[in-house]
Amino acid sequence: WIAEATAAGIVALDTETDGLDAMRANLVGFSLATAPGRACYVPLRHADTAGNAPEQVPAEQAIAALAPLLADPTVLKVFLNAKFDMLILARAGAPLASPQDDAMLISYAQEAGRHGHGMDELALLHLHHACISYDQVTGTGRGRVPFGQVPLDRATPYAAEDADVTLRLWQTLRPTLRTTGSLALYEQLERRLVPVLLDMERAGIKVDADDLRAMSKDFEARMAVMEQDIHRFAGFPFNVGSPKQLGEVLFDRMSLPGGRRMKTGAWGTDSSVLQ
Repeated sequence: WIAEATAAGIVALDTETDGLDAMRANLVGFSLATAPGRACYVPLRHADTAGNAPEQVPAEQAIAALAPLLADPTVLKVFLNAKFDMLILARAGAPLASPQDDAMLISYAQEAGRHGHGMDELALLHLHHACISYDQVTGTGRGRVPFGQVPLDRATPYAAEDADVTLRLWQTLRPTLRTTGSLALYEQLERRLVPVLLDMERAGIKVDADDLRAMSKDFEARMAVMEQDIHRFAGFPFNVGSPKQLGEVLFDRMSLPGGRRMKTGAWGTDSSVLQ
């Protein structure tokens, strides 16, 4: 699989873990996709409730074999939520993937708040494909088991599909960055921030509590002055934090243009209206 990815010049990767906190979760396995419909799952730490483990690749050997691929500058590594997967792999002893692309960030750079950017939602939206759900393989409620206890015949198609869908989403969304005018945002900001934020999460950040308290007092004082100015412009005091009162002041009493009423009959005061 590594040789195939090297020859292809691109590989999609996804990790399976025993938790959602990247600084605490352990790597259970990872999946690779080298082309649409061509994917695999590499189990590392599966075992049933009695501790019986199926035949697997030893984790240290798998990471050692994967490391040159992650560091290979001629192979593009594609993720969906790269920061999480790269952090999990780094904690397992792997080098940071470079170069890397993130299908989730590509989607976010283009459509931000229009919809969610998780795999299941993006797969339905762009690929018209319903992914195998996590609940389908792990169960729900009291019957749920950790992913590391899921039998390999169920874990494999679920995990391999994650890498396959990641690659398909990348192939679909990457070309649209230019046509939607989002290429510079993604290339110059979003993608470059991934390793920066990853290093911050690994090392932690130092907070100057006294400075934050001083900033809070400064903001509070400036907001009080702004509120006084607002009352002066309106001609009377009112609760600026009340959308209802704000709408009445702006569009009923001051008769400013641009107002529009919501279904409830109240004036809308969302950011687009205020701008």
